[in-house]
Amino acid sequence: MTATGDFPAPGPQDREPPRDRYAAPHPAAGPIAGPQTPMLAWHKPGIVPLRPLQLGDILDGAVKAIRFNPKSMVGLSVIVLAVFLVPSASIGIGATHLVTRALSGLGTGAEAFLGYPSLFLQSVFTAFATAILSGLLVYVVGEAVLGRKPDIATTWRATRSRVLSLLALMALSGLFTLLAMVLLIGPGVLLLINNNTGTGAILLFLGLLGFMVVAVAFSTKISLAAPAIVLEGHHALAGLRRSFVLTKGAFWRILGITLLAGLLAGIAGTVLGLPFSAAGTAIAVTSGHGSESALMIETFVSHLSALLTGAITTPFVAAVTGLLYIDRRMRTEALDVVLIRASQSNPPL
Repeated sequence: MTATGDFPAPGPQDREPPRDRYAAPHPAAGPIAGPQTPMLAWHKPGIVPLRPLQLGDILDGAVKAIRFNPKSMVGLSVIVLAVFLVPSASIGIGATHLVTRALSGLGTGAEAFLGYPSLFLQSVFTAFATAILSGLLVYVVGEAVLGRKPDIATTWRATRSRVLSLLALMALSGLFTLLAMVLLIGPGVLLLINNNTGTGAILLFLGLLGFMVVAVAFSTKISLAAPAIVLEGHHALAGLRRSFVLTKGAFWRILGITLLAGLLAGIAGTVLGLPFSAAGTAIAVTSGHGSESALMIETFVSHLSALLTGAITTPFVAAVTGLLYIDRRMRTEALDVVLIRASQSNPPL
């Protein structure tokens, strides 16, 4: 088993010629040298069949990945989210207290801004947790494809060296998003500030449309970077390049499946979060909407909701991304041949 979980990156860094790993076997030799019966027996050693995947395979495989190894998929999600959201809740409660004191003399109109600091902190901490967690869970999904169940300790040992690259990937994508926002939305905002309302509004509207298109296109093109970083051992820039290569010719398919997975995860998150929303509303009514104590309790409830719902929805989205990555490599680099060989030579216990 390789350090990257039996998903070696193609190219000059391989110890054996790339053709042996990824090129389809010569027709005269058959699909794989050796007896054919074992290959058929291991055609589906794990959560998905070892062939190019359809939409149903990917969605079903994502659910099966969670059910196949819930301790690592859900357990790791709870741990990573807790590491980030517990400090976020503590800082958010403190920030709420400070902001409440600072805005207490500004009247009731300032109450609308009291919850913004904690909400912003929660968003930032959740983004960091999700960036790391999505990469770590891809390793578990990759192993589940081969029918293996790595525990949390094994997963951490195999992926901890990739955490900095995952954070670098998040930083690079964030910088690009900020730059696009400044270039596309900034001119319209500047015109509005300078009282050029008509032209500013039109330019802002066009800028927002352009930013949405650029953001969706860019996020789709880099969607497979995290799996490439974790499973192939790339650094952030190389992972971005690999993602651009793997998404070539499949942009709309990847975008559609990603949006569908996000929609399903959003619906599940909303349903799971309903009890917490109801509790937050009841607290606000009982304690007085906008009061410092109510806002502190709402901050805690919001973080708790994000922790528990994220422990279910994040593994599903990460599994879909991981399976999309595996599917693209099976379609373009004959990864299914490599996986069948791996499942034959080192079957799951």
